[in-house]
Amino acid sequence: MDPAVAAGSGATPWPAESARPVLPVYSVEDRVRRRRAQSLFARIFMILLDVTMINLAFVAAYLLRFSVFRGVDLSNGFVDEPYSSFYTLEIIVTAGLLITFSLRGLYRLRTASSWAKQFWIIASATTAAFAIFTALDYVLRSTDLGIDAQSRAVVIFTWAAVILFVSLARLFVVSTLVFLYRRGFFLTKLLVVGSGRLGKLTMQQIAASPRLGYRVIGFVEEQETPLADFGRFKALGHIWELDQVIRSTRVAQVIVALPSHDHQAILHTANVCERAGADYKLVPDMYELSLSRINVDTIEGIPLIGLRRDTVNQFQMRIKRLLDILIASGVLLLGSPIWLLVALAIKLDSPGPILFSQQRIGLRGEPFGFLKFRSMRVDAEEVLDKLRTSAAERNLFKQKNDPRRTRVGRLIRPFSIDEIPQLINVLRGEMSLIGPRPLPVVESTNYDDWEKGRFEMMPGLTGLWQVRGRSDIKFDEMILMDLYYIENWSLKLDLQIILQTIPAVLLRRGAY
Repeated sequence: MDPAVAAGSGATPWPAESARPVLPVYSVEDRVRRRRAQSLFARIFMILLDVTMINLAFVAAYLLRFSVFRGVDLSNGFVDEPYSSFYTLEIIVTAGLLITFSLRGLYRLRTASSWAKQFWIIASATTAAFAIFTALDYVLRSTDLGIDAQSRAVVIFTWAAVILFVSLARLFVVSTLVFLYRRGFFLTKLLVVGSGRLGKLTMQQIAASPRLGYRVIGFVEEQETPLADFGRFKALGHIWELDQVIRSTRVAQVIVALPSHDHQAILHTANVCERAGADYKLVPDMYELSLSRINVDTIEGIPLIGLRRDTVNQFQMRIKRLLDILIASGVLLLGSPIWLLVALAIKLDSPGPILFSQQRIGLRGEPFGFLKFRSMRVDAEEVLDKLRTSAAERNLFKQKNDPRRTRVGRLIRPFSIDEIPQLINVLRGEMSLIGPRPLPVVESTNYDDWEKGRFEMMPGLTGLWQVRGRSDIKFDEMILMDLYYIENWSLKLDLQIILQTIPAVLLRRGAY
């Protein structure tokens, strides 16, 4: 294939038009029409659901006012009001809330969007709508259009009930969709354009969030190099074959993760997606710099993007260290009877020390003595070279049914009990509970310069790649996950990893 000369240095080469394959007849209009119909159906369904919940909330507010608080005098003399007298008010409240929800963008969100985000929109929009309603009522109070004290009580109860009912209904919908997504139903096929670090990070983040409802079918290589898969992600073709890839896979969503300087490739990709009937979104190149470091401002309508110099919150780091000490001490003390039994079992099972120590690379590239309960024979390191195969990826070695394991090792390794002594490393200040996993010195000798960014944070017992597959994750993916963690670190992210570690350990995902 004879590439045409591309504009600009480093731009992606493109083949001549005559070299491109002839594609089969393809009904783009039908696909676009079908997706728009599905989107419209989902939006109508959510609007009808909200209408139902708002009216149920109004009924609940009415019953609460005239049943639970029946004996409470709110209007200088109690008077029973039939529900029919509130029909007009109910219609006004329903219409006003739907308009407010729409203006706040609630119906532009994906149905399975974060429930917390949807709750915030519902709560803030409902409060704003009722604040406007209260202000209008105050202005009209002396006229026939104003409402009486009985109705005002119903309005107050309706405000709280709407937030509760609509939010719970949305939670049910989101939970149901996430349940189905995790089991492979109704997933949207997604293709990533770009094989650089930006594209790899994008694939990892999307694949790690099944609640989004996407299935990453693979990626398209932007360079004129031989195709090579990236771990579990398949290379489906080169960028000049994008049209054919989209049509053959019937992909519905394309994520463009190309370097910002490659304008020709970005524009070409957008045009191909439009012709092939696939939706597309662009990932800004600044994503590689970590969104947590980006500061956005405007001057007279001109958007400006800068980078904050203080990339690490020292106060949060001190809290992280304090939590490390407290949690490590608590686990060691409270679980001491179990750890003593494990130590005794190791001693009785096979000859050798109870603890295994190995030199690993820590913060700023400093080596330290990494501790584990011994789960292998004493000559495990000596026979390691014999077990390595040509298929082993770089210097990372993991093997299912490793013959070096002892009988006790086969029991404690799947549940990561052998990792408990690393809490001593935590108390020493050599490790943290959460962080990049420390690798043996020999496995870190072939790092590229950018991969050495893993050493900028204290290593941890668990991290992103542990909760996303552990030994099933390939070496290159592991490096990118660790770098993503470092660049986007926060106490909130640590909490999420801790909560995800518990089911990962109990279900023994990727543990061997």
